[in-house]
Amino acid sequence: MVTTRTHTVKQTNIDPAFESAKAENCTLSILREQDGLSFLVKNSTTTQLYMIGYIPSSELSVDPFQEVQSFFPQIPNKVIMASDYAKSTLLPKALMPENLDWTSHLLGDKANKIFTSKQLEYQAAAYLTQEEIKEENVEHNWLLQLEKMSLSNEQKIWVDLGGRTANFYALDGKRVHMINCLPVASKEDLLYHLGNIAEQLKWNRETLHIEVSGVGHSAYRSFVKPYFFKVEGIKVAKYVHVSSAMNDVDIASFGALLRI
Repeated sequence: MVTTRTHTVKQTNIDPAFESAKAENCTLSILREQDGLSFLVKNSTTTQLYMIGYIPSSELSVDPFQEVQSFFPQIPNKVIMASDYAKSTLLPKALMPENLDWTSHLLGDKANKIFTSKQLEYQAAAYLTQEEIKEENVEHNWLLQLEKMSLSNEQKIWVDLGGRTANFYALDGKRVHMINCLPVASKEDLLYHLGNIAEQLKWNRETLHIEVSGVGHSAYRSFVKPYFFKVEGIKVAKYVHVSSAMNDVDIASFGALLRI
C-alpha cells in the first residue's frame, strides 16, 4: 500500500493504463527528501503519468531506493534516483578545489562525495552517511533540478516545499545565483526567506518571479503572492501528462519529483 502526499489517506495512485504499459517504455523516478521519499512512473515517450506515491521518512527502510524498486515485478527500463543531502554545497566546477577540508567548517563534516552535473558546469560537494555512501547511481537532487530550470531573461526563485524545509533556487538569464535548503515551518517563514534572498541578491520584488510547489503549495503561494510581481505554481503539463484517472491526486505537491 502506498501513502499519498496528503499523509492521511492510504491509497494506490495508479492510472489503469499502467496495467497494459510495457516496462521498456516506462521511466521510474525516485526522490528522497528530508520528509520522506516520493516516486512516479511515466511513459518515457508520451510522459503519461501512470503512478505516483509517497512514503514518509518514518516508514523508510535502510535502503529505500531498493524498496521502491521491489514494488515492481519488472523494473522500468529507465530508473532515475535522486536525493537531497542535508550537508551540501554547490560551486561552479572550475572553482571546486581538490582539497575539501574547507567543507568541514561549512557543513560540519568534511564532504566525502562530489556530484557533477552532466549538463551544467556545476558540482555539489556533500557529506553522506555510511548508509548513503553505499548507495550507487543516486544523483544529487539539486543538480537534477537545475538541469530542468531553464535560464531566462527574468530573475526568478523556485521554491520546493518539503514539509519542514524547502529548497530555494535563484536563477536569472546569466547564472545560478543561489541554492539552499532552509527551514520553513510557516507561511511567514517562506515570506521571510524570499524577502531575504531578494534583498541579498539586490533583486527588485516588483519585477521578481516566484514559483512555488510542494507540500501545501497552494496556501503558501496565496500568502506570498501580494509581495512579489508574479507568484505561480509549477507547470505540471511541462513534465507529465495527467489523465482523468489521476484527477484526485495533487500532482503539484510533487514538484521536485516531476522535474527529475
